[in-house]
Amino acid sequence: MSESSRGLSRRQLLAAAGAAGVAAAGATAAAGSASAAPVAPPFRPRGRLRRRPNFLIIMMDEQRTPPVYESEELKAWRAVNLPAQDFLRRHSVEFTQHHTMAVACQPARTSMYTGQYSSLHGVAQTSGSAKTGVEPDLYWLQPRSVPTLGNWFRAAGYETLWKGKWHISEVDLFQPGSYNPMPSYTSTGVPDPYLESVYMEAGILEQYGFTGFIGPEPHGSNPLNSGSSGPNGVGRDAVFADWNVKELQRLRKSTKPWLLVSSFVNPHDITLWGNLTVAADLAGSPGSFYLTEQLQGSNVPHNLFTSMYDQSNSEDLSTKPSAQASFVGQYPLGFQPHDNALAYHRFYYQLQKEVDQHIASVIGALTADKSMYRDTIVIYMSDHGEMLGAHGGMFQKWHNAYDETVRVPMIFHNPELFRGHKQTDILTSHADLLPTMLGLAGLDEAKLGRELAKTHTQVRRLVGRDLSGFLLGEVPEARYAADAIYFMTDDNIFKGLNAVSFLGTSYTPVDQPNSVETVIAHLPTGAQGAIERWKYSRYWDNPQYWTSPGVQDIQTYVPGLVNQ
Repeated sequence: MSESSRGLSRRQLLAAAGAAGVAAAGATAAAGSASAAPVAPPFRPRGRLRRRPNFLIIMMDEQRTPPVYESEELKAWRAVNLPAQDFLRRHSVEFTQHHTMAVACQPARTSMYTGQYSSLHGVAQTSGSAKTGVEPDLYWLQPRSVPTLGNWFRAAGYETLWKGKWHISEVDLFQPGSYNPMPSYTSTGVPDPYLESVYMEAGILEQYGFTGFIGPEPHGSNPLNSGSSGPNGVGRDAVFADWNVKELQRLRKSTKPWLLVSSFVNPHDITLWGNLTVAADLAGSPGSFYLTEQLQGSNVPHNLFTSMYDQSNSEDLSTKPSAQASFVGQYPLGFQPHDNALAYHRFYYQLQKEVDQHIASVIGALTADKSMYRDTIVIYMSDHGEMLGAHGGMFQKWHNAYDETVRVPMIFHNPELFRGHKQTDILTSHADLLPTMLGLAGLDEAKLGRELAKTHTQVRRLVGRDLSGFLLGEVPEARYAADAIYFMTDDNIFKGLNAVSFLGTSYTPVDQPNSVETVIAHLPTGAQGAIERWKYSRYWDNPQYWTSPGVQDIQTYVPGLVNQ
């Protein structure tokens, strides 16, 4: 947007962008939730937790838990080149068997921040590829339906803030007369204070319990809207870090507890890599993503994986659920051809190094104030993982429940509560996040729920567990040994109104059944009753997403017969 357009007032621009109603609703929601008597009892100290804590959530996108086939060189590289993550581990409890509730981005994020599965909140699909943002079966989280983390904590008197990627509801403002998201930066990617103020005034996330969101959402075909893959490495993550640093500096003077979500993009830029985008990058085509340049001078090792990865990559998918081979076959059409080159693998880890530097600046702003740092619990996590060519050449995260997709980092950090680094392999899920945070804050879920039910239509008991007793050393690990966890996905990215390949040809969705339900459990099935970890997945054709009501999408193929 040019300087000459600034004769418009913010109110006029908001109205033209279709945000006036949003802003008004947000103001009403904010006023209603900032009650004079928040539903929070006086805090009762628990061990070394002496005060009601602040929470800083540091959120990645597409970062998986390191798989078993990482090489020793890669393990050593991560220990040295991801210092922010290493710092958080020093005083922490790390859950090494932590899992997402759903994939891909929209279902995963909505589930973790509501504490409910898509069977309740309805957000089961992700926009992109064949799916536009206005698909008949693509639902966003509706305000005043299922409360979010922000709604829960704001009702308890917390100051609740969100900086960075959201991807739970439609939050972009649009350029007047179009469906093009309004940027908050100049044509070179430099933040534009005026446009940022327009987003701030809109208060788009107020109904979801958060203040401070500035769009647009960081996805799409604009390189400036990537994590770090715009011209000369420009991207949104550096800006997100700066916003969070400034917010933490302001919060040093806060008189009440706060919750800040610092939500980054990378290593999600790995999804931009493919034969077409790399060729455009190497040719210097206008509007291309800045991909291979990010590897110039990179110290990411070339020997990343052991031979176990090669075995996984070459798996015979004919013995697996048919949706997996179908997804591999449709991927070049739904996204772009992909040769699974070493540079692609190295790029994934280079992106983690890039974003770790931004995390470090946020952590630095927190630790600069020793009192605030002492009173803040930092939670580090990711929405879902990334296949990176494993299991028969699968990319990204759809139509499977392999560890590369569902196992993600989860670290709770505080210098007073956790004097060293403790790892646990109890099975945990993003479903446990919200109840655990409420427990650490000394908040009564039932009482808060009754208050939220006055403004929300779908306030249900949270399905996860409160692990605060375990984190604070009050409950032994054995208490959770028999607990199982649940994962579900109905996300069908290749089914939609825009199912047209880069060749201009149409393509079909992934074969049904392609919805997945998975239960993961520890069972005494080993020698002499030794505990083993089991994963049971059911592929099914969810009738909620049938193309025609009452007619299954599933197709059965019998070898040797011609299907009519």
